[in-house]
Amino acid sequence: MRQDIRRRRLSIAAGLVYVVAVTGCAGAPERPTLDEAAKLLIADGDKLLASQDLAATGAATATERAGQDSEVGCLKGQAQRFYRAQGDLKGPPYVQSPSNAAGLMASGLGLRGYDTIVDNLDLRDENLGMAVLQHPTTGITFLITVRNEQKPNIMIVGKTSCYEPSR
Repeated sequence: MRQDIRRRRLSIAAGLVYVVAVTGCAGAPERPTLDEAAKLLIADGDKLLASQDLAATGAATATERAGQDSEVGCLKGQAQRFYRAQGDLKGPPYVQSPSNAAGLMASGLGLRGYDTIVDNLDLRDENLGMAVLQHPTTGITFLITVRNEQKPNIMIVGKTSCYEPSR
């Protein structure tokens, strides 16, 4: 009887060691370089601008597409890149709900693997809709802001994490 208990414990311990070893070998996904992250940022930003989620409530165009390094917000010797877009809601003022519009665009990014960090429930403002989303493996962050009171109504800012500058 004791022999069986020892064998079971040994089998369980061996199984756990195997699982830990296999999981350790898999490791975390490798972080992209600044140039790779900028390409992903542009691709995701362009998909957002071309999405039905945005078209349902308004339209926006890119004003900056991660073309140059920026040291703002980074440690000395590091840089990041930005994607910026702006546009307006469809129809007369106050027809579209800013929180619904921001939530709709955020859901499209959510389907592409982005996690919501901040959303409309954190603000509770009927004239302002906002969502902040971040991709867990690439570190790319998007801020979506939709407002009724002034134009442009829609502002989208995406950014990479801070990296050593590209050479």
